Amino acid sequence: MTKINVLDERTIGKIAAGEVIEKPASVVKELVENSIDAGSTSITIDIEDYGKRLIRIADNGLGMDEEDCKLSVLRHATSKIKESHDLYSISSLGFRGEALASIAAVSSLTIKTRQKQSINGHSVEIVGGDVRFNGPVGCPDGTIMEVRNLFFNTPARMKFLKSDTNELKSIVDVVSRYALYYSNISFKLTHNGHTLISTSSGKMEDSIAVIYGINVLKQMMPIETENITGMISKPSLLKSDKSLQTIFVNGRYVKDDTISKAVYDAYHTLLFLDKNPVFVLSLKLNPEKIDVNVHPTKEKIKFGNSAEVYNLVFDAVRNTLLSSNLVKSYEVKEVQPALSNLSMEQFMAQPSDSLIVEQKLVEKSEQSFFRGNEISSRGAVMQNRVSAYRLLGCVHKTFFLAESTDGFFIIDQHVVEERINYEKFMNEFMGEKVRKQELLKPEILELPPAESAWLIENIDFANNLGFELSHFGERSFIVRSIPMIFGRTQPASLLSDLVNTAAEGKNNPLEELQESIITMMSCRASIKAGDDCPIPKMESLLEELDKCKLPWTCPHGRPIMIKISLLEIEKMFKRK
Repeated sequence: MTKINVLDERTIGKIAAGEVIEKPASVVKELVENSIDAGSTSITIDIEDYGKRLIRIADNGLGMDEEDCKLSVLRHATSKIKESHDLYSISSLGFRGEALASIAAVSSLTIKTRQKQSINGHSVEIVGGDVRFNGPVGCPDGTIMEVRNLFFNTPARMKFLKSDTNELKSIVDVVSRYALYYSNISFKLTHNGHTLISTSSGKMEDSIAVIYGINVLKQMMPIETENITGMISKPSLLKSDKSLQTIFVNGRYVKDDTISKAVYDAYHTLLFLDKNPVFVLSLKLNPEKIDVNVHPTKEKIKFGNSAEVYNLVFDAVRNTLLSSNLVKSYEVKEVQPALSNLSMEQFMAQPSDSLIVEQKLVEKSEQSFFRGNEISSRGAVMQNRVSAYRLLGCVHKTFFLAESTDGFFIIDQHVVEERINYEKFMNEFMGEKVRKQELLKPEILELPPAESAWLIENIDFANNLGFELSHFGERSFIVRSIPMIFGRTQPASLLSDLVNTAAEGKNNPLEELQESIITMMSCRASIKAGDDCPIPKMESLLEELDKCKLPWTCPHGRPIMIKISLLEIEKMFKRK
């Protein structure tokens, strides 16, 4: 007797549904994409019982005629492709013809649809894959999809669903991302009659303000090139997770490591440790160079030339950051509830922190900090292209103070020099022109066994960084010179720190290892909190900072200076 069975259509449908329809949010995603493909300008999503009892999506799109309505629920029935070659030039969101059939296999699905030129609409009802009703019906222009009792005939799937809160958050996440990108479409999402999202057609900025809040929008910067548009956050707006990162390629929401890596690399040294930027990016690429048919839920895509895509994204993000003034300024303002932080009563309540970071955006020609005539005495005015600053002095041997016509700046003396040292040395290192300072008397450095073993294997690497050292037997080394930029640092201490940093990250790529070491050396060689810093030294540091490419943060991502405007000071003292 044969052991191989030919599965019936109902079982096949359930298997397909398991690949495409993982949870209620999967249903929302597929149906919203269908509505977008139909040219809708208004999409309403109504959810009951976290999507388990009802998912209703109504749009004002093109609608379907009677024949297309019947065919739409068949497996692999699609209007988007006709032959296999079409798979290599997909320009629509849906194309496989799996979504409706998969949804119908594990729910009660009702479709009501009407084209504008038709007098009557048409309706189809399928329960667990069986057609229960098929006939004319009265309905508005467009299409209404109702999915009831999801997974009623596959109870095992229900066991794999997460908590009700998480399932609802997944639905909100799907609708939010499409509302961010398709800002020309009005989106409305309700749960048990309560509105969670309501956007009107407009610009991406409008959607960001509605979904993430006006305070997030204030800290976003527009990005626009021939292939890339969207918005990215200033370094002051960082999150502990990556939930506020959205990527669209040719109108399709995707998760892609190549694009994400390009963004993070472009933010290089502007991000604080373990913090993440906020961004909404849209890439327009040749569809023939993209394979969108590599993942059941279509979240992953494959590029014909990943390096080209990486460079496009990196350059666009990096140039936007370089052309913007990223000085932090604090604004005293009551925080408004934001969608991303609502509770189950409101979909998470946002804490009422009183300090919100805002950053001023200026043109590229105005990005300089301190320019002008040489400063020779306290109280002299330092001119730059944005406004004038007067250096006032230092507080607690840690922070410089400088005033402007509309407020004042607090500047971290350590972070200023750390950024200067980092950029200077990185330029020397990348140009293979590291200047060395010979020691008057060579120093002997003795290391623990593990660190000693690492340095013996990587002594050429250390010498390329500007050290001149040689193995002196067992665990000892002779240090004859160090990088000139770090000449004030004790040679043995600096080299010991280098080895410790390298040993901790010895499994990391060489590029990351070099980065960590140079960042560490820049930090060690910089003036510390509590060190005396005379006025001439302050002035010199600020002049050097003005020459840096990224004079906004230290290499670890900490801010260099913070602005408090005169208006905010007046608010603090209840003058405004």
